[in-house]
Amino acid sequence: MLVAWILFILLGAAIAAWAGSWLPVAVAGVLVAGFFFWILISTLSPAIPCRICPQCGGEGLVKIRRGVPGVRCEKCDFIDEDLHVAYLDEW
Repeated sequence: MLVAWILFILLGAAIAAWAGSWLPVAVAGVLVAGFFFWILISTLSPAIPCRICPQCGGEGLVKIRRGVPGVRCEKCDFIDEDLHVAYLDEW
């Protein structure tokens, strides 16, 4: 993916140098800004698990055993031995 972004940037720079107008420069600037914004959001956004229970709708899902699938709800005693919630181990 990084190679594609670099190629887009180089293509935009080549078009800007060849055409000499402001439009290719603006497009290249938007692409560069979008790339850095995407990197910033991807790396700094926290991984928060969805703890909403499918039965009662409250935020009470916890792991039954750490490292294996299976959750239970602290609010309504819902149990599912096969349900996997991403990032719930670290929560």
